[in-house]
Amino acid sequence: MTGRILLALIALVAIVNGVARADQHSQDAAMGKSVYDDLVKRDQVVTNSPYTAVLQRVGSRVAAAAGPQWYVERFYVIRGNQMNAFSAPGGYVFVNEGLLRNVDNVDELANVLGHETAHLALGHVSAREQQQQKKNMFFSISHTLAKTFSPNSDKAVGQAETAGNYTFLGFTREQEYQADQYGATYAAKAGFNPWGSVWFFNETEAMYGDAGFEQYVQQHPSTKDRITRLESYFKAHPRQFGHWPTQLTSRGGLPMS
Repeated sequence: MTGRILLALIALVAIVNGVARADQHSQDAAMGKSVYDDLVKRDQVVTNSPYTAVLQRVGSRVAAAAGPQWYVERFYVIRGNQMNAFSAPGGYVFVNEGLLRNVDNVDELANVLGHETAHLALGHVSAREQQQQKKNMFFSISHTLAKTFSPNSDKAVGQAETAGNYTFLGFTREQEYQADQYGATYAAKAGFNPWGSVWFFNETEAMYGDAGFEQYVQQHPSTKDRITRLESYFKAHPRQFGHWPTQLTSRGGLPMS
């Protein structure tokens, strides 16, 4: 009897966990779609970019290298001259035109997409969104109290809501380091040179200094530190990375359609 009760409890926990995961996936999908819809509404999504074909081709290979996920990863070109990219819940990856124009080759692009894919596959984006949901609950309570005690609180509340947009992108330094390593691994598995990550960071450092390429990261690690960590990671795994050429040879940019 005790064994049956234990098995029943285990089954119940599994069901509850499954429902919770499904609910979180549904929330993540809705959040990602809302980000996409917001960018479309603001005319930020570029539908006729000459880089769309190469972005889709390289992105699909990197996504396949990351293995099956509950979402279908999607890649979009968005307006902007900065060398930036970001991922949103539910498998959305957005890449600025400036990045696509300025990378030296497809290896660099593959490593950028590997980095964003890693944020998704490792649950960094979803974890940030769950944290924000808790903050929103606290914010809602604070809003009610503020309106009770301060008749002029609406302006401050509106400013806070605006500042809170896309807050799921505030990754930690450790999450960035992890995404760098996994992203390079995905790129290599997809048949692209993982040293493209180092070449890309060298390029962004030359253009922007030590500020990095993801404008939404709140605790941005040093670009020099990221390069050093990646080089050490490659050298520590020679069977996986030792056969790849370390020197940048192609500066022809991305093929355009």
